[in-house]
Amino acid sequence: MRIIGGKYKSRTVKAPSNMKIRPTSDKVKGALFNMLEPVADCAVVDFYSGTGNLALEALSRGAREVILVDKGPESLKLIHENLLAFGINPRDLKSPVRVMTQDVSKAFYLLHQEGKKFDILLADPPYEKGVLKRLQMLLAEYPILKEGGIFAMEHGSDDTDLMPDFPYPMVRQKKYGDTYLTLFHYALPGETENLKDKSDGQ
Repeated sequence: MRIIGGKYKSRTVKAPSNMKIRPTSDKVKGALFNMLEPVADCAVVDFYSGTGNLALEALSRGAREVILVDKGPESLKLIHENLLAFGINPRDLKSPVRVMTQDVSKAFYLLHQEGKKFDILLADPPYEKGVLKRLQMLLAEYPILKEGGIFAMEHGSDDTDLMPDFPYPMVRQKKYGDTYLTLFHYALPGETENLKDKSDGQ
């Protein structure tokens, strides 16, 4: 795996030694960040961070704050190894990076309790049926997305059931093999159509 754009472009991200952790492929990651740009000055959460791959890509492209969420021991080991390899110490109080070692539902709750709002929410969970809807329900219960923000999720092609009356409209969905990229947008007036236009042809 490698960083595709920004100040860390072409640098390698350490990959897992087994398939219990399934990092986002470079092809899918490139398509995702084409849809998300600009990332500069954004506050980002990377749920199910795994290796830190998506978080590092966001940092490379100028995100001002990145939170990585994972609780798996192997994932946390990889995250810390990759951050340190990039010269990032999340324990430094001045660092723009924070690692949360909770499960995703607890992280949503804690971030909401802190009064935090984010420009971009990323989620690359294990491919399990129903996980897309569960994440939508968490975001509806704990609304940590800023106005104008994007919730982007990678999920399996057999997991397409959506939460009824989800407050943020789907603005983009694209399939890559057995993987879907799905984007939801907390739209300001006129923004949803702009996002659709921007992502066409990617």
